[in-house]
Amino acid sequence: MLTALTALGQAGLWWPMLGVSLITFVWLLAAHAPTLRQLRPIGGYANWVTLARWALLLYAAYSYPQWSDYIVFLLFLTVIISDGIDGYLARRYQQSTAVGSLLDVETDALMSALLAGIHYQEDIVGGWILLAGGMRYGYVWLLYLLGWENHKGADNPNARWIGATFISVLMGPFIAPEWLSVPALVVGSLLVTYSFGYSLWGQRKA
Repeated sequence: MLTALTALGQAGLWWPMLGVSLITFVWLLAAHAPTLRQLRPIGGYANWVTLARWALLLYAAYSYPQWSDYIVFLLFLTVIISDGIDGYLARRYQQSTAVGSLLDVETDALMSALLAGIHYQEDIVGGWILLAGGMRYGYVWLLYLLGWENHKGADNPNARWIGATFISVLMGPFIAPEWLSVPALVVGSLLVTYSFGYSLWGQRKA
């Protein structure tokens, strides 16, 4: 995904992001197939909702040029609202699994990256939004390079609300004027950079 974001920033290529998303999610499902087969119905209710969210996310990102901003906003809003449904179903039917959590987190990370990519494509903001939108991918890759991926550092206590704030401001340009949405994107990007920086420092000290 980092390579795909770079291709978007350097050459304006949009399709690598969609292609990488498709390949990586199929790979995740194949890699965890034994666990998913144990759930009933196969895959589990919660994971089916997560996959539906992911499919809608790709559809919205692929087809957004043909829709009005308000329709695109509603498509992505549906993805956001359904985020709570999979968690509820996992608890309701006792189907909470590590792979389900991973799929959910990766769907959220993908949404940030795709929304950032759309705003860059539409020339609303500069390439810095791609850095913020792809922050999770850079964070995970950096942990791997430093050999810290198995550390149990202190989590950022504000990570949840910062993440929610960032997604909210990424939705802003579809319905809010530029004079309001662009400064909000700047603030949201600074907050998410701080959040991942805090977590990285916690990993370092673990």
